[in-house]
Amino acid sequence: MNSLSQRMFRAATLMAGFLVVSGAHAQTLAEGADHATQVLGTPWDMSTQSQVFPLLWTHNLSSAQVANGIMTGVARDTDPHFWLQFPRIPSAIEADNHTQAPIDADTHTQLAFMMWLPSTVVPGSRNGRLVWHTGGSTVPAFDAAYSETPLFPVYPGWHLYQFDLASLTPRQGTRWTGQVQGVRIDPCVGCQVEFKLDWARLYNDRSASASVAVPPGKAHLLAQPWGASATTSIPASAGRASLARLPPGQYRVAPISDGDYALSHRGKAWSFDTTSDLLWASNGGFSNPQVGSSGFTATTVGPDPFVLLDIPPNAPVSASKYRYISIDMTLSAVPASESGLLVWWGWQPATVSTPSAFVPVQTGRFTYRVDLGSSAQWTGDIRALRIDPLNGPNANSGVQVTLHSVRLTQVSGFEETVVFNPQPVAVNARPQVTILSPGHGTGSDYALVEQGQPWRMSTGQVRQPTLSNLVGWEYIGQIPSMPQHEGPFFHATSQPAGGGQTEGDPHAFLAYQENTHPINTANYRYLGFDLYVPMDAAQQSELTRGAVGRIAWKTDDTDPGLTSDDIVLMPGLQRYWFDMNQLVYEPATNRTWRGLARYLRIDPFEFPESRHFYLGQVQLRSPPSARWVVPVDLQLTDADGDTMTATIRSGSAVLGQAQGLGNGTHQLLASVAALPDGEHTFSVEVSDGINITVRTASVPVLKLAAGAPLPAHEVKSADRIFDWAEATFASTLGAARTPSLSQHACLQLAPGAYGRYYANSGICLFSVDGLVAYTINGAQLTLLGTTANLLSQATPTVP
Repeated sequence: MNSLSQRMFRAATLMAGFLVVSGAHAQTLAEGADHATQVLGTPWDMSTQSQVFPLLWTHNLSSAQVANGIMTGVARDTDPHFWLQFPRIPSAIEADNHTQAPIDADTHTQLAFMMWLPSTVVPGSRNGRLVWHTGGSTVPAFDAAYSETPLFPVYPGWHLYQFDLASLTPRQGTRWTGQVQGVRIDPCVGCQVEFKLDWARLYNDRSASASVAVPPGKAHLLAQPWGASATTSIPASAGRASLARLPPGQYRVAPISDGDYALSHRGKAWSFDTTSDLLWASNGGFSNPQVGSSGFTATTVGPDPFVLLDIPPNAPVSASKYRYISIDMTLSAVPASESGLLVWWGWQPATVSTPSAFVPVQTGRFTYRVDLGSSAQWTGDIRALRIDPLNGPNANSGVQVTLHSVRLTQVSGFEETVVFNPQPVAVNARPQVTILSPGHGTGSDYALVEQGQPWRMSTGQVRQPTLSNLVGWEYIGQIPSMPQHEGPFFHATSQPAGGGQTEGDPHAFLAYQENTHPINTANYRYLGFDLYVPMDAAQQSELTRGAVGRIAWKTDDTDPGLTSDDIVLMPGLQRYWFDMNQLVYEPATNRTWRGLARYLRIDPFEFPESRHFYLGQVQLRSPPSARWVVPVDLQLTDADGDTMTATIRSGSAVLGQAQGLGNGTHQLLASVAALPDGEHTFSVEVSDGINITVRTASVPVLKLAAGAPLPAHEVKSADRIFDWAEATFASTLGAARTPSLSQHACLQLAPGAYGRYYANSGICLFSVDGLVAYTINGAQLTLLGTTANLLSQATPTVP
């Protein structure tokens, strides 16, 4: 690293803040490996509206809102569902900043989510379903790529649902393996109800750092969020239980054996204090049934009253392991001619076929024990258990029955005492990192550099609107329904489709016969724009009728030009970024973004009827370039308040590091002097001492040769900044030297720098690697900022 690089790196390091963490837990675990957190960069914690895929018609929802970390969905019909990750739509392209990486189904094999359903959802009468999608490039291939799991029971209230996706045999489609493009939750099949999601995790539980030791003789760990009642049972293996299914937070934990089936496999004993212990839709012969602290209470009204116990479909009872059932029950009376109680079982959910022998019963409270294993039919995986507390011709004579609890155990009379550890276990949140730069908006902006004004949709910046199939247009300061968003905006209304046409084909030209400043496609390639197209996101027809945009360009009047494939629009004001070198065209072509482009336009939508749209700031950026150092701006967040260490890499090469970083925005400098010339993609690894998060920059950095001159567009940017500085700070700088400034000694600190020397003040003002700095008599280095930010300040605002 040369002297300039060293000083810049030290300056950036000194900017880092520090955060003191107080408090401690008995045990702190790393967060488990989760697809959303690690791969997508944002956990599915329902903390922001952006986590709800905005095309609501894909969910069959009329609305989906996020508040206080809870997503609430309102069903549009009886088939509501929610895509945690939506598969790519065939024959369409996604903006670079909206694209989601596919799921590695061989790594992330487990799904857990916390979901609420209303009390109208009766246990045993309603089921949920999971769907995943492997993607497809055509509509027929897309429609054939769905896989659907068997139905699973759903429950009223908050409930934690857990699935081993790799072990599921789908009812249709392919198994959970390879690359999966999307995953969906159907919360209640056949229901038109509201539902809520607190969080979801798609994870694996193979990491030892996300596990806790379980004492000898204990086979499971009960985990309960601190201050909440929902409990999950986590199996132990080799003396450890993985908490990877749980989101960051504090948990009460209790090690238990596997002696009691319901407690160890359901996470809750059959104590009948909640409706989830019974399949209510399958109960019969009772009036006024209810649950509470005493258990299930009801009055017999039929000759064969019965209740079915809840058995999760993914955790059937192993008859070879569990055989003794204990029934703690109170009867107000025993009518004459009653034969006693029966226990029935079966091998299909909610379906019984085999009874035990009659067990005599008595008035009052007693515990009845039955050895189910004494029957030769008690075998295999039991998926249904039914209790008939009274059986006989007089059972319907108004007997009050209270089932206090039922236990199915390996040993007769076994009772598990649950003792939660006095100290919580903390699942430490993985640090979150957003790479602000280098990014799509980092390099030089075509309009700002070449034309002297950014495309901020000020008056006249959209060219030739009379030729753009518009019936009216205006430049406005803000969107009336969105006053919180900064303008200005180009607001226009499209012409309706003509006879025999399927769309009105509105568009907005950013460049039209641009001969003075044609776009050099070798320099500028990242196109970004703000666009809002008002539409009804709950209407399924919106996408198919025209909620897609396009980008079009050509080199001159004789060029037929190129038009991109459909760009799927998102409701609301959205930012769309595209790498023009990677743009997919329709029809397909071998042409690429090349030459001098004199025409560039954005088509906002393809609806046939007249609609309006708002186009905000547009940028066409160059790739960032550097010889020595690259500013790397990071947004860091650690929910636990841990201090963090950030390491910048290109491949295995370490380019920079800073320690003691707290939550907030930080600028580091990456040394690129040792990298070979050409494009390099940066990654940033952030560690809080417990977890590590790695993110990759959205655009590569072009490493320039050490002696190469500053690219022409960067020279233009620097000159604009220097001219502005001379006009603004003339008394400080003094007169600029007129001969070739690259020969002055002050610039030899940074070979390849471009600058101006002011003899009266001894100030050397220069630009290098996207940074602007100055020295005084070559002895003191002061960073002024990035070229992009200073150029924006140096540009007068157009009204």
